[in-house]
Amino acid sequence: MRSVKLHARLLATTLLIVGIGSMAYQVLVQKVPLKESETDPVWVVDAQVSFTARPNQPLKARMFVPPLDSGFTALNESFISNNYGVNVNRENGNRLVTWSARRGAGEETLYYRLMLTPRFAEPAPPPEGGPQFRPSPSLQGAERVAADALLAPIRQHSADIETFISETIKRVNNLENDNVRLLLGGDLRPENRARVVDLLLAVAHIPAEPVHTLQLADNKSQQPELWLRTFNGQDWLYFNPLDGRQGLPEDRLVWWSGEKPLLTLEGGRGSRVSFSVHENEMSALQLAQSLKLQDRNTFIDFTFYELPVPTQQLLKVLIMIPVGVLLVLLIRSLVGMETLGTFTPVLIALAFRETQVIWGVLLFTGITTVGLSVRSYLEHLKLQLLARLSVVLTFVVIMMGVITLLSYKLGLSTGLSVALFPMVILTMVIERVSIVWEERGGPQSLKVAIGTLIAAVLCHFLMVWEQLIYLVFTFPGILLMLAAVMVVMGHYRGYRLMELLRFRAMTEEGN
Repeated sequence: MRSVKLHARLLATTLLIVGIGSMAYQVLVQKVPLKESETDPVWVVDAQVSFTARPNQPLKARMFVPPLDSGFTALNESFISNNYGVNVNRENGNRLVTWSARRGAGEETLYYRLMLTPRFAEPAPPPEGGPQFRPSPSLQGAERVAADALLAPIRQHSADIETFISETIKRVNNLENDNVRLLLGGDLRPENRARVVDLLLAVAHIPAEPVHTLQLADNKSQQPELWLRTFNGQDWLYFNPLDGRQGLPEDRLVWWSGEKPLLTLEGGRGSRVSFSVHENEMSALQLAQSLKLQDRNTFIDFTFYELPVPTQQLLKVLIMIPVGVLLVLLIRSLVGMETLGTFTPVLIALAFRETQVIWGVLLFTGITTVGLSVRSYLEHLKLQLLARLSVVLTFVVIMMGVITLLSYKLGLSTGLSVALFPMVILTMVIERVSIVWEERGGPQSLKVAIGTLIAAVLCHFLMVWEQLIYLVFTFPGILLMLAAVMVVMGHYRGYRLMELLRFRAMTEEGN
């Protein structure tokens, strides 16, 4: 007996571990949301290119666009233009879109839109290793003296490339320094400060590359922010040339790298590029389904969500049956309430999905009462059990037809669902109650019928709970956890709540 109990416990433990592990994998690795209502931010980035076309000249506008593997999941990318050809290619690690037209006239506007989300995104692949040395530029006169004067304390206060660059940025942004003002030449724009920082790094033989980023913040308009990056032999280091911050923030989208301008225009003049970023929200489940339509890998792969929608709806009903069965098991084993078997309350709960609870209880009570009344009358005729049940079921069908007809005449659409009330379930209930009546008497059969109805109502509310349906359907490992509880309950031999109440008087007399 001990070996059997040990075997059962090992089986329950195994089922529980596998179920929890499966659910943990989906949540932690596949990023499956625990709530159906969970939403994720979706960033909509718009770039508007405006210019004036020169008459009777071919037009070609070339603009850098961000890579699609930048640490975000690209939902959609659109190039919007009127009578322009569009071509996207790569150039020195950047993506470049080219709009071209044979002729243009007056003001022209081109649009680029990118929709991004952090959900299901793979980490951005690091750029290929860069150079660790570059020749020093030739500086003459005052510029050389100013650069040497700035680099002397920088070398003294730095220990490696990282601290050297940070100290350089700090010195260049000290606008009260005469050497800094000389190198800036009166131009205090961020681009010029980054140029001076890059100049000093070049004198020190440290290669650096400008990186243009866009902040993903809900702003109507903004412009790319300039950063610098350098390769230290193992990793790329990113620095803000204005305040010396290190490390590219997570809300930054790398648009392009290098010293080339964002837009190159041929056949036009007065070019302008304006950016706008908007934040929307989308359900994580809808987001995964949208990516699945694009043949992207999401948690929907190898899950029930991959099935056709009608099959999903049916499976959502079937997959909740073990939940109802577990509830009935707990009611019978812990509470001690008697029901017509374990599965009958669950089947009645499924029938309540068609009739709703109030109508279902009324129909169940009325039809069962009629069936039992007919059965009580037929008992005086001394009919055999099979013939008696056949007559009872015939009157049940007549009762269902009458209720359907009256509901139609009274305009009660809910009552019409009585026709969908599963005939097999009613047949089984009438038969089981009749057998209990035959074997244990009328009061006991009434008690069992009431217990069955209460258990069915509780199962119905549990089995139509949307959040629970989502959890069980999305995380099938929960079914293994339920099976583990069922295995444990199979060896429960303790007192039931009804028994404690029943024998309470004996306990009081003993005291």
